[in-house]
Amino acid sequence: MNYAEIKKNDDINVEYLKELFGVQYFESNENAIIEAKDDDLYFYRLHVGKHRITIEKGDCAIFISENKKLAYMERGEKVITSHHIATVIRGYMPENKRSEISTKTNLPYVNGCSTKQVFSPARLGDPTLQILDIPPYSSEQAHHIHSTVRVAYILEGTGRSIVGMNDKNIIEDLYPGKIVLLEKMCPHHFETDGDRLRVLPLHIFSSVGSQERNHPMFNGTHMTD
Repeated sequence: MNYAEIKKNDDINVEYLKELFGVQYFESNENAIIEAKDDDLYFYRLHVGKHRITIEKGDCAIFISENKKLAYMERGEKVITSHHIATVIRGYMPENKRSEISTKTNLPYVNGCSTKQVFSPARLGDPTLQILDIPPYSSEQAHHIHSTVRVAYILEGTGRSIVGMNDKNIIEDLYPGKIVLLEKMCPHHFETDGDRLRVLPLHIFSSVGSQERNHPMFNGTHMTD
């Protein structure tokens, strides 16, 4: 089969490329549970749609409220109800947190984009949840990859997800409620036309975070002698 030209209405080609590059898309009315692959370094379980979820002791879940105004990070052992999206991460036991996700972003990013740390990583390597704001007629980055899984929930606006390499690409429309699961090393970027796009990306692993001698409290301390 020749995959040189990928057409949106060619289901065989599109599904082949999704598996080849490592991307899955879900609609707001879908209901699914997806687990980490066998070769992932970190185990997670993504719940798409409405689910009653048992968080085991030693795990945590990151999810949003029914009205999409709040984000929660809850540790087990407990049972929660998720209405849109929840990701359970094994072996991570942070304190319970909640944060508004309706406030504006406050950190600059590339190409005129901006971001806000919803749940910052407590230590290097911990999961992190962010808001990414992509202005009209922009791209959140050049085409790029990540070394670990990203789970992105579209909060507001419209845009496109481009996954692939060279002329072998999948172009998928993005709009509120859409979920994008990007496996590690998946080449991709998001872009917009005349609308602003606000995305809630979860990093299963983060490449930044506080370390033993590199955190705000330590770096802000200056000895007197």
